[in-house]
Amino acid sequence: MLEIWLMNTTPDIRFLRLTHSDYAQVRHIEVAPEQIIYCGTIDMAFSSVEPGIDLYAVAAADAYVGFFKIDLKYPDTQTFTRAGDLGLRAFMIDRWRQGTGLGSATLRALPRFLRHSYPDAKALVLTVNIRNQIAVRRYLDTGFQLTGDIHDGGHAGPQYVMRQRIA
Repeated sequence: MLEIWLMNTTPDIRFLRLTHSDYAQVRHIEVAPEQIIYCGTIDMAFSSVEPGIDLYAVAAADAYVGFFKIDLKYPDTQTFTRAGDLGLRAFMIDRWRQGTGLGSATLRALPRFLRHSYPDAKALVLTVNIRNQIAVRRYLDTGFQLTGDIHDGGHAGPQYVMRQRIA
């Protein structure tokens, strides 16, 4: 497990690169049942590990509080992306830590972390279900912009495409 500290965030956030064998460290992270359709579960994320997708834990105050995937092959698999884009997938903050600012702090810390870890990357792209207005607002509040594209490939229906420059 590779650990990267990001200080000067409130609260302090750490990102830890995971391997399949690190499952036990993050298996406790869960979202509310109604959120599963949007982001999945840790079990789902680890059962679909594939080349070109990096797994990360989010840690704060010496506890694993969140999880996300960085999809390095987004430009090859999604028509709404460009060369140099990274995909943010399966972003989740543990349900018992939601509402504490950890999600926003994580999203604000991501660009700096990604510039350091993926120096050739230009932007971070995600899709968010159009019905998930809380998430849409959170992404907008933390620097993402709506691209105007709608992705029809989501499990729960159409999704907005959002982008944030990181270069």
